[in-house]
Amino acid sequence: MPQGSYPLPYLERLPREPSAAPSLVIMLHGRAAKAETIFSVEGLLDPKMHIISIRGTYPSPKGEFEWFLPYDYEHPLQSFREEHFKNSEVILTSMITDLLREKNIAEEKLYLMGFSQGAAMCYILSLRGNIKPSGVIAMSGFFPRPIKKWTSINTKPQFLITHGANDETLPTSESIFAHDYLTSRGISSEYYEYKGRHKMTLPVLEHVNNWIGSSTLKG
Repeated sequence: MPQGSYPLPYLERLPREPSAAPSLVIMLHGRAAKAETIFSVEGLLDPKMHIISIRGTYPSPKGEFEWFLPYDYEHPLQSFREEHFKNSEVILTSMITDLLREKNIAEEKLYLMGFSQGAAMCYILSLRGNIKPSGVIAMSGFFPRPIKKWTSINTKPQFLITHGANDETLPTSESIFAHDYLTSRGISSEYYEYKGRHKMTLPVLEHVNNWIGSSTLKG
């Protein structure tokens, strides 16, 4: 697991097929997980992609790691504040910027892909606009409500929001809320609901591959 001068360790898969300008997919795992958890699906993603999976900022009380400081999980909408994610946002913004520079990858080739809590971090990072990915894949996540209070947001990225119809951890209404909010702000967003629980399935990963490779995103 490379680290060097970076504040968080990460896993990396270089492109397995030659490409003049490969897309870089930054993967962010969910709560009580680690970089290896989401990185385990890398073999199902396009071999031309360059993939990096970053480990969460904080040790999780449930084991492994997460991106947010503890808040009231019985009342998440009322208790969740910017201070719960600010440190992770600062660290990831700086780290992703440095990784792009080190790997010599243009920002327009950057995609953020997060699952559950990692999806929430993807909303925060991309909409703040300090980094400007071309696309964001938010999988089975929730939409951080503090974003609604921001005076300005980055409207450039295209979003693919996916959610399992039988998710036992987060309801599909969270992803539908995100999709509706983004659309209301004039941001390109696709909502894709699939059969499954709180996990990534082969059909949804195939959809992700097709979405990243679509002519719309390339254009």
